[in-house]
Amino acid sequence: MGPVTTIFSSLDTDYRDLRAKAVAPLFSTARLRNASLHGGVIQECVSEFVTQLASLKADCKTNHAKLDILDQCARLSLDVVTGYLLNEPYGGLAEHQQLPMEKRRNAKLSINPFIFAIVGFSRFSLLPNWLFKFMYSLYSRFSFSEEVGRCFVSMDSFARRLVSQTLEVDPAKRQDSYQTRLLAAGITPAETEVQCQAVVFAGSDSTAVKLATILFHLVQNQDCLRRLKEELQAAETEDEGVALQEQPYLLAVIKEGLRVGMANPTRMTRVVPSKGMLVGDVYIPPGTIVGVAPYIVHHDPAVFPDPFAFRPERWLEGGRDNGLKRPNMDRSLLMFGAGLRACIGRNLAQKQLTETIKAVVKSSVLEGARTCQKRIELVEWFNAEIKGHTLDIEWP
Repeated sequence: MGPVTTIFSSLDTDYRDLRAKAVAPLFSTARLRNASLHGGVIQECVSEFVTQLASLKADCKTNHAKLDILDQCARLSLDVVTGYLLNEPYGGLAEHQQLPMEKRRNAKLSINPFIFAIVGFSRFSLLPNWLFKFMYSLYSRFSFSEEVGRCFVSMDSFARRLVSQTLEVDPAKRQDSYQTRLLAAGITPAETEVQCQAVVFAGSDSTAVKLATILFHLVQNQDCLRRLKEELQAAETEDEGVALQEQPYLLAVIKEGLRVGMANPTRMTRVVPSKGMLVGDVYIPPGTIVGVAPYIVHHDPAVFPDPFAFRPERWLEGGRDNGLKRPNMDRSLLMFGAGLRACIGRNLAQKQLTETIKAVVKSSVLEGARTCQKRIELVEWFNAEIKGHTLDIEWP
């Protein structure tokens, strides 16, 4: 995000801790649960997402057209992250609603170039820092189009307006938000704007890709879709507030989607601490950069037999009511990283995935659909990117 180091890129523990601790309460399970008790922005966005899917489905069936579910998921994720954290949805779901249905169906989220540009230069993130800065400079100079520039200006204006509006309110009367918490921690308005932009990217793109991946596989596996719908209907009949742990097949579907999708397939790097470390019989000296690639552990056949298949059942034992299976599978699931630098927004991402999948499955909007490609191809940069930025489905 330019010259400002963000929560997601800082190697300075004190620098990051000040900022991360300020905003961490926003991502707690308790706050997310309380925010959802009587509706809330996440539920509003999910409801609008499902409504639009149903409308687009009807149009696609009538006109034998395709629907890009990745773009729809990107719209939802953008509005969930900005609505929940910044207290104002960016407007991804509202965008293009005034257009005729044919144009609306083919229109793409306007902020996509901003997201794609950041994902693009993240391919250099594992290079030495001096080389990364050089490559970033070249990439910025030769790869950023006018369209990307307009997106950056739009996102910058959005963040600046929200921070300015927050500053105009008496600190004692400010609504709880990402920007409010950063300002209260002593972070400058200019940096707060950049931190807000960074969390929009970090929180929306990867979740959109994972949501689209899960929906894609549910379309391809209509038996899974039916089984999940049966479980959700049973849970709703028994107790409308049933916990996720009591809906094992839903949890299995989400875990399997995160396993095959991977938010960050390439190496997650760490620096060996001052005392060094021993891995087996091998001593690794302090300061060494080490890492593990989720792609490797997520597709280890010793842990996940038939690793490239989407099989939620692998997470269950003896049926849907007997709990989760094989603890080593959970230890091998690096969907949000691990340790102190694990994804700060993992609870929000899980909440969005859970609420959206439940709503989509209950709506029956995916029933009878089919995918327009056999499998998802990923570009394995730091952030997983679906080739072509498109994932089409249709209703024959």
